[in-house]
Amino acid sequence: MALSPSSRASLTLPDDAIGSVTANPDVARRYLALVAAATDRLMAADDPAAMIDALFALIRDELDLDVYFNFRRDDRSVRLEASGGLSRAQRTEAATLDMTQSACGQAMRERRALHLTDIQESGEVRTSFVRSLGIDVYLCMPLLHGDQLLGTLGFGRRAARPFGEDERRLLTLLCHYVALAQHRLRIEEALRHGIETQARLLDELNHRVRNALQVAIGLVSHEVRSASDTATRAALSRAAERLQVLASAHRPLYATAEPGLVDLAALFGDVIAQLRGDAAVGAVAAEGPVPVPIERAVAAALLLDTLLEGGAAVPHIAMHPFRAGGNEMLRIAFQGPGWGRHVDLVERHRLVARLCHQLRATLTNEDDGCLILVMPHDGGEYGTGIR
Repeated sequence: MALSPSSRASLTLPDDAIGSVTANPDVARRYLALVAAATDRLMAADDPAAMIDALFALIRDELDLDVYFNFRRDDRSVRLEASGGLSRAQRTEAATLDMTQSACGQAMRERRALHLTDIQESGEVRTSFVRSLGIDVYLCMPLLHGDQLLGTLGFGRRAARPFGEDERRLLTLLCHYVALAQHRLRIEEALRHGIETQARLLDELNHRVRNALQVAIGLVSHEVRSASDTATRAALSRAAERLQVLASAHRPLYATAEPGLVDLAALFGDVIAQLRGDAAVGAVAAEGPVPVPIERAVAAALLLDTLLEGGAAVPHIAMHPFRAGGNEMLRIAFQGPGWGRHVDLVERHRLVARLCHQLRATLTNEDDGCLILVMPHDGGEYGTGIR
């Protein structure tokens, strides 16, 4: 999953970066074009190996390159990330190189560029593999992001012509940008891994909690059927009903983009549908989702369930976030015959009083047909504040 273009850090070009590469105006113009094209490709890349392939294709002819190697370092392990100019067998051999005996390994250990020439005339162990490829000149550079070593990027040519100072400066500049781009891709990779891990954990939690709630509902429902006392059956039925309310609050929790938040408008609709079936259609009105923390959503849903207790008519519910005294609040209006008279439940119904206290909510009425509940919304804390 790549970030959107707006979330990518831009790769700036220092004013003197190209000027310091070469004093030749024609070469400077070509190098400037290469760097500009390279940064565009690096910023658009979403695959680290393809990114280096594209860079190699861009600069290969200009710098007379024949091969490249990109080794990636993760913690203490090193592996071949990408390569170019090799056969399949040569790539396999490169992937199994002993880093302790190679030029790339030396560049990583010493964190400095190595410019090796006359390789075909040398018998050094560190150049044995590139020598077998017919490479005579090899430039290997560490990829660094601050103090973090990301790996190495090396380029080789078969022609017995050392890399000139201007070429080395250009490749050093490009490697700097490669390191920035690779760091970005690693951050994205870590984010993807974190999101995937979170999704797996939430799926498992969803499965376990759903099963636990269903078992609890089943056990209480069984007790309802087996109870002989009318009052006991009524109490157990209310307990099963409230467990269903908890299940209704739980179901949407893991489907939200914001972990820990539930759309209260949708939850109220589910509670009414659970209790009254088709009466839920059109019962709740809101300008959009009303995200609230799960613990507050559960308390609000239980309060609605309690207010509907006793067969009260399903009201029309309107939710409206607003600001008061610098605080973000949520106003919920219950409009229906007799609903305004519920205002005194705070004084005489223990559960209503406890739920209002938990919600830090107040109950008032406009008339007999309208009950008003106002509670903190806390949307700003979760990035859903009122504009």
